[in-house]
Amino acid sequence: MADHDMGLPGLPALLGAALREGEVDGEAERRAVAAFVAAFSAAREAGVQSAPTRSQDDWRPRGSAP
Repeated sequence: MADHDMGLPGLPALLGAALREGEVDGEAERRAVAAFVAAFSAAREAGVQSAPTRSQDDWRPRGSAP
């Protein structure tokens, strides 16, 4: 087993296939983005996103957080 496959057989081949250039189904991409935006918006409206940002995840300079 190679070091770069993270213990998952076939991972390098899957990643390679994902990175290769090829035709993109524009309609499928549009639907995926719309679904993501709808899910994110619904979660935010439901209050799911109300948890405070962890300090280790906050990229803002110290003292600039609201």
